[in-house]
Amino acid sequence: MTGPFGRPGEGSPSPGAIDRFVAIAALAFCALVYGLTYTFDSVPEALMSGLGAELFPRLVLIVMAILALLIALGIGAPPIEALPPLPARVWATGAVLFGFIGAVELIGMFPSSFLLLVGLGWMWGERRLVPLTLSAAGLCIAIYLLFVRFVGVSFPRSMLASLWS
Repeated sequence: MTGPFGRPGEGSPSPGAIDRFVAIAALAFCALVYGLTYTFDSVPEALMSGLGAELFPRLVLIVMAILALLIALGIGAPPIEALPPLPARVWATGAVLFGFIGAVELIGMFPSSFLLLVGLGWMWGERRLVPLTLSAAGLCIAIYLLFVRFVGVSFPRSMLASLWS
């Protein structure tokens, strides 16, 4: 038998124990980041528009803290039971997405996106290679047309592209 945090011999978790743990962790995060907002450089009054560099994050953190308090007090949704462990496929997908970040720097956005879409599709069980590659290519072309041609956004050059220029 495991306890509220998976330790053997502590009995089963009480309803809401996991919610309280998450709420306490969220409150600690909010307090830490709220303190970090006092290290921001001040913006001169003449240049400041809107809320300012430190005020908006503080407002977001206050809202997060209020919501965490509501969770800790059990106000709102009923407590959730312990969730089953994440399947290995979730961790593999996360690893692939981290690899995608490096691939964007190395070979560029569109080749990396194409490889990501084909690779994730294959990893998630799609075995028909022609529809998989066609849909990945179509999505990459659509993203290129929308962002580069229509909106005018330029994506950063890759390391390999920088070698040839």
